[in-house]
Amino acid sequence: MDGAFLDFWFAASFLWLGGWIAASIFYRRINDKPIIPRLPEDALFKERRGSGRSRKNAITSIGGASNCLLVAVTDTELIVTPFFPFNLMFLPELYGLEMRVPRLSIAGVEEKRGLFGTTISIRFTGDDPAPMDLRLRKGDAFLRALDNGGRSRQRAGL
Repeated sequence: MDGAFLDFWFAASFLWLGGWIAASIFYRRINDKPIIPRLPEDALFKERRGSGRSRKNAITSIGGASNCLLVAVTDTELIVTPFFPFNLMFLPELYGLEMRVPRLSIAGVEEKRGLFGTTISIRFTGDDPAPMDLRLRKGDAFLRALDNGGRSRQRAGL
């Protein structure tokens, strides 16, 4: 193959990726979403390397985040968002991995212990956001922070 042909496709690939990154940064800016998310200082619970997945549909259940979620519970909100650079290229929007919801919209929390650790399933009132499963290193502290707001939880074994 000709070297110029390969150079063209190599450059075109980088331009394509750069375009998607630039478009996602523009999208985040116009929707008041941070490029580099930060956890709130006054959070009752904070974890920087959580894992999770949305249960909106089959694609979001398969795709998930492994050790790249910021999770926080404040007096009024539950915040889940991927940290930079995993929040670019529309990944949080495609896989339902970004949410900032009032704690009052949490309909239920279920702790499931299984062979590979503990999963915390969260259901919300209404259809949006979809239910979410989280795997956290400090799962008990997360549940205590949610209980602090008067929420009850269920324990279930797998």
